[in-house]
Amino acid sequence: MKKNIIFLFSCLLTLSLPHLLTSCEKEIDIDYHQVAELYVAEGLVTQDASTNRTNRPTYVRLTTTQDMTDNVSNSHNLIGATIVLTEDGFVLDTLRYWRNGYYISDYQGYEGSQYTLDIYIDGNHFQSSSVMQAAPQFSSFRFVWKDVLTERMLFADLKLEDIKGQNNYYFMHMYRNGVGYRWAVMDDSHNPGGELQQLFSCTTERNLDKNDDDGLKDGDKIHVEIRSIDRRTYDYFYSMQVMQNSGTNPVQNFTGGCLGYFSACNIISYDTTFRRDAIETE
Repeated sequence: MKKNIIFLFSCLLTLSLPHLLTSCEKEIDIDYHQVAELYVAEGLVTQDASTNRTNRPTYVRLTTTQDMTDNVSNSHNLIGATIVLTEDGFVLDTLRYWRNGYYISDYQGYEGSQYTLDIYIDGNHFQSSSVMQAAPQFSSFRFVWKDVLTERMLFADLKLEDIKGQNNYYFMHMYRNGVGYRWAVMDDSHNPGGELQQLFSCTTERNLDKNDDDGLKDGDKIHVEIRSIDRRTYDYFYSMQVMQNSGTNPVQNFTGGCLGYFSACNIISYDTTFRRDAIETE
């Protein structure tokens, strides 16, 4: 049976190659045949230009999916799209092309406003909308050892003060030396208006002792980004978070068949340096 296999920008697939090689004695010939490329958009409207890599409060990156047999890198960034940003029904700007598939604008988002993104390319029209939320409220961040069954596990412990008087949704992304390391989404349903906690599982003590590639090392620069997001964006990221267990793709965030998401979000961040001698124990 043949299967169409494509790379989605939002799917991380981790395979243990040595295990696969030692546990399989028979070669399997998989017939990968080409499939049509799909459009992928990643769009943000934020309150601050310093919160993203383009140094602009608004950006969209437009690419296409990559076929399994395509080994050419950086060939899927799209030029020539018309991307229009609207706020509460009024056109704000047509984003200008920057580089590497990025389109940018100097317009910043404001709490309570609804933003709509319209993308026109090659006769296609994709659209998504998002409502800007209030700024998240940081409480604390630390690294801590916890005993889990027979292992001693290292966790990054992030705490937030929930925004009172409304339903809230959060996206949290932890970077190590500028590269994404761990991420999660949560809502406030278990403690509305109170303190919220997110534990990122980092590594075991054994792997840290071995200098495992996925483990943290003394001197690593840690950057934590916290976004308050609307329900529609939360549903998209939550579906990504569970899709390895559910066997499905993320829910659609754009109309017209475009993959990816658009989010108007308020962002705060926290920076620290990892030091093993500063890890707390519980």
